[in-house]
Amino acid sequence: MLQISGLHYRYRNATGTQLSVPEFSLAKGEHAVILGPSGCGKSTLLHLLAAILTMQQGELRVAGTDLRSLAPRAADAWRGRTIGFLPQRLALVPSLTVRENLLVAAYANGRTADVARADELLQALGLGDKARAKPHQLSQGQQQRTAIARALFNHPALLLADEPTANLDDDACAAATGLLTSQAAANGASLVIATHDARVLAALPGAKVLRLPRTATEAA
Repeated sequence: MLQISGLHYRYRNATGTQLSVPEFSLAKGEHAVILGPSGCGKSTLLHLLAAILTMQQGELRVAGTDLRSLAPRAADAWRGRTIGFLPQRLALVPSLTVRENLLVAAYANGRTADVARADELLQALGLGDKARAKPHQLSQGQQQRTAIARALFNHPALLLADEPTANLDDDACAAATGLLTSQAAANGASLVIATHDARVLAALPGAKVLRLPRTATEAA
C-alpha cells in the first residue's frame, strides 16, 4: 500500500533538509501513526502521500503508483480515485447540506453524484437524520463525522487524517480514533494518522509508528 525510501523534502527558501524519512512501509489494511511535535513535518508528509506536494528526492509509492511519475493533472485524478483526506480544519462548505458536502467529493473528481452512497455513509456514521442539515446545525463531533464520510465517499485505498483529535477530551479522542479505524476497515482502506497526541498511539496499539524529529519549519 505504501513504500517510502530515502524521502527528503525542503521548503522553498529554507536551508537544509526539512523532512527526512529514510524508510517506511505499510501493507494494505494496516494502519500507521505519524508522531512528532508541531513543526516536524507531519502535515507535509501527508500532503506528499496525497500528491498535493511534489516530492523532491527519494521514492514514494502509494497503492502501486510511483508518485514521481505523476504530472499535476494526473496527480489530481489519481488523488480523487485513491486518497481520502481528513484535514485538521474540516472545511465543510457552510452553504451546503450535509449530504451535499459529501456529493462535492464526486463533483470534484468528475464522477456522477451517488446519493445512495452518501446516504449509506451518513447512516453508518449515525448521521442519517442530518442529511438536510447545514454544518452550523451540527455538533463538533457530527461535523467531524461528516468530514470522515466525505473522505470515504470515493472508496479510497488510503485514508489520511491530520490531527483528528486536536482539542478533544479523552472520551472524544477515543471515539474519534475508534471511528476512523472502524470506518477504514469497513471501507477496505488503510489509515494514516498524523498527530502529536500520544493518546492516539495508545488507542491504536496495532498501528505502525513513524516518529519525526523536530526539523521542519511548518506548523504541523
